[in-house]
Amino acid sequence: MFDPQHDFVDPLLDWHERNGRHDLPWREPDRTPFEVLLAEILLQRTTAEAVAGAYRPFAARYPTPETVAAAPTEEIEALVAPLGLVKRAAYLRRCAQQILARPSGDVPREYPELVGLHGVGEYTARSVLIHVTGLGIAAVDTNVRRLLSRFFDVTPDRDRIAVLADALAPPTRSADFQHAMLDFAAEVCTAGSPACSSCPLRGPCASAEE
Repeated sequence: MFDPQHDFVDPLLDWHERNGRHDLPWREPDRTPFEVLLAEILLQRTTAEAVAGAYRPFAARYPTPETVAAAPTEEIEALVAPLGLVKRAAYLRRCAQQILARPSGDVPREYPELVGLHGVGEYTARSVLIHVTGLGIAAVDTNVRRLLSRFFDVTPDRDRIAVLADALAPPTRSADFQHAMLDFAAEVCTAGSPACSSCPLRGPCASAEE
């Protein structure tokens, strides 16, 4: 009998332990909530590979909301220009200013407050909560939606996939599960040419190609 935990979650996490992109700098365990938020904003509509080269020096130069808010927009634009979407410089400054205006002066830990920050949408807010609070939820982007819709043979409806992803997320390993889905979709279950023949999830996958 098909068991989502046994047939999908467990083997996916096993694959990730061996093959995941563990060297991505924003996944380092000592990153602050602001550094996590910074990474998620930089990753919007940009590949992890592109952001990986820029993130470490950026986070070293602007490690706090205070440093971002005090920096000239043009200075930030020069650093994020290679990633595209230069408007993110203004997003980052406005977001930092909003954080500093909070009584705590820190990144919010609640979803409604997070999505109220400039440049923060549903995916970014959920990803921050996963990594900062350990909340047992998932964040669904195009890649996660593709992976889950293929494996479970469901229509790639955004809301339906979001409910499914949340149900699958292990309560105590939501960050690992999120990384595993993203990395597996990037390395194995790709958009154009999925590696079905060597896929470790091939057996129970509803969409595996011969």
